[in-house]
Amino acid sequence: MEVLILSKTKYGNTHFCVGGICIANNQFIRLLNQGGYYQPADTQFNIGDIWDITFTPVISKREPHNEDVIINTFRFIRKIYPLETYIKNMGVTIWKNNISNIFEGKILWQRNGKGYFSEKINNYPSHSVGFWISDVDLKYLNGSYIYENNGITKQIIYKGNQTALQVIPKGQVIRLSIAKWWKPEDTDIEARCYLQLSGWYDDQVEPVKEIEIQPIANPKPIIKSYELPKYQATKIAQQPKNTSGSCYIATLCYDDFYADEVCSFRDFRDLTLSKYKLGRQFIAKYYSFAPKLTAKLENYKTLNKVIKHFILNPLLTIIKILKLDQNKN
Repeated sequence: MEVLILSKTKYGNTHFCVGGICIANNQFIRLLNQGGYYQPADTQFNIGDIWDITFTPVISKREPHNEDVIINTFRFIRKIYPLETYIKNMGVTIWKNNISNIFEGKILWQRNGKGYFSEKINNYPSHSVGFWISDVDLKYLNGSYIYENNGITKQIIYKGNQTALQVIPKGQVIRLSIAKWWKPEDTDIEARCYLQLSGWYDDQVEPVKEIEIQPIANPKPIIKSYELPKYQATKIAQQPKNTSGSCYIATLCYDDFYADEVCSFRDFRDLTLSKYKLGRQFIAKYYSFAPKLTAKLENYKTLNKVIKHFILNPLLTIIKILKLDQNKN
């Protein structure tokens, strides 16, 4: 099953609690190794990775920690770069606005503003993890993020592996989690599990791949009488290729980030569509649904060929005829 890695939450000094979500059904999971332990500090699971993982649910779970699974097999598939956009389009629940809305509104609060669940009050949410978009900026102070709104102040301890931001701006997708049950020794205080912030998400630019140029063993002489077709000649004249950003569906169908056809679609986007209001609206809409659609189409090779030959190729012909992929200045 394809699993998107969402978080690496610090557990002690030598381990990470690695959280993920199953893409097929939006099931939250927490990845434990065969011994039932958290992942080591040098784990190969990284936020934004998609892995093909088979797993077995842990039977002896304690609410609200219902996500623990034992990994059986795992294989890396790909990495998601526009991660925040991808999460927003998964269809998974995202709590929004006031902090009182998180975890089904069941969080208890100490006088110092820390959130928790108590073993004395069995009012637990269905999950111990979730996404949240705050209605105010969260400010970092002494290892915690502070939520202040209308005279209410709450603090969320930060346990993620990302370098702490001084301010997490409102509107950004955040991942919250509930720590394991803990009871201080030699006290009458009941066991509690505390609210913590595991990380945040943003969209990143996919790195440009380096192409290794192989020398031609026996280069053939150029036939001077041969004339390139106009279409190919135009492509040769365009240097360098346009690799500005992902063109998800085209890249999938032509099977190459650097394919001439894919670069032409980028030229069409940058030189024609982006100049008009409707074009910019189309671009924004495309990048909101394309990552999720591409993930679903990836294993349908025949369908991708149909899209390529009956939709993309005719569209590219029109673009070429009208020179919509060229700078007209």
